[in-house]
Amino acid sequence: MGGKVIGTMEDILVAHSGKQHAYQLALALQHLGRLNSFITSAYYKPGRFPDRLLKKIDHILKKRNQPGLEEDRVKRFPFFEAPELALRAVLGNSPLVSNSVCLRDGLFDKFVARTQVKGYGIFWGFQGSCLESLQVAQDKGITAVMELATAHISAAQKILGEERWRNPEWQDSISNLYFPKWYLKRLEKEPRAADFCVVASAFSKTTLMEAGIPSAKILTLPLGVDLNVFRRQKKRTASPLQVLFVGGVGQRKGVKYLLEAVKKLNTDKIKLKIIGPIIGSGRAFKKYAQFYEYLGAMGRGGIAKEMQESDLLVLPSLFEGFGLVILEAMACGLPVIASPYSAAPELIREGRDGFVLEPRDVEKLAEKLQWLLINKDKAREMGESAAERAGEFSWLKYEERLGRVLQTISYDE
Repeated sequence: MGGKVIGTMEDILVAHSGKQHAYQLALALQHLGRLNSFITSAYYKPGRFPDRLLKKIDHILKKRNQPGLEEDRVKRFPFFEAPELALRAVLGNSPLVSNSVCLRDGLFDKFVARTQVKGYGIFWGFQGSCLESLQVAQDKGITAVMELATAHISAAQKILGEERWRNPEWQDSISNLYFPKWYLKRLEKEPRAADFCVVASAFSKTTLMEAGIPSAKILTLPLGVDLNVFRRQKKRTASPLQVLFVGGVGQRKGVKYLLEAVKKLNTDKIKLKIIGPIIGSGRAFKKYAQFYEYLGAMGRGGIAKEMQESDLLVLPSLFEGFGLVILEAMACGLPVIASPYSAAPELIREGRDGFVLEPRDVEKLAEKLQWLLINKDKAREMGESAAERAGEFSWLKYEERLGRVLQTISYDE
């Protein structure tokens, strides 16, 4: 981490081949006076030509735009993402689409490394799409930062690989497990090639340390929640207990364990709603059809509305980098039950905002659901506490934490 140049204002180049929370990072860096450029793939600039001609589908395109982010700072190269978007529209979340994402990441990284990494104080890339860029930054004396959207790949292989043999009927629904060999090597090498690794949770940090990454180069930066979209509404008082799951409907999210808990209770006093794209064939999921209402994939507005009308969110994930829906649900006034393989232990104050449970403990999950059903007044109190807690993780608070992370990233000789 030595031999670096002294940092200057507007000295940071951010590169991400997709979206995730990179838009929020770029905006926060702009507010802090540190963003030089944000390089990405597909991005909507409503104030520019030819984007101005697309006003009729603005409601679709605006999810690829960050309000407040100066358009001049965004360099977009949509051809990297075009094949993936076309395949996804036709095939959904198929293995072919997953492979196209890997290819997108590799080609984007190669392009950025060869043409964009020059003259900056800091290069900030994202997991899977920055290996060559990190290496070029190192060679040019630029501080190389990589951010992980999830935990380390070795932990994914271990945890999700075990889940594959525990529940073989769900194995086609386990995301973050099946990658081309060349991409797995890339995921292994990236944290080692970086000067600093940025993670969103203690769980992610632990997996990096277990993989041999020194703790001194791992910086924790929890994500934020949009409190303008995800906010409390007056709760209804009628039965049944409305339980919500939001996320990719597959076994990485531990959805089987939630379904088993609801099945175990087998009561019409609990209603489970599930939001999100089905991962894999969906055959194992459909076998539980009598125990849930499936609402499909939704945008943020629809998700927020369902959260506001629910009593509880459950996310029994086996592998998360953060688990943003935890925070979104809390902001909407819901107590949350989530697993320790996420940011839940840092977000949820046990017994006050919800509960942190091992995802495979169906018995304990069923007990907590039954307790919340019986103690609805207490559940509402926990929801109020959760909303208060979520206020500590707004995107404004994220910006403040990012400022402290940047202070930690040194440029000493």
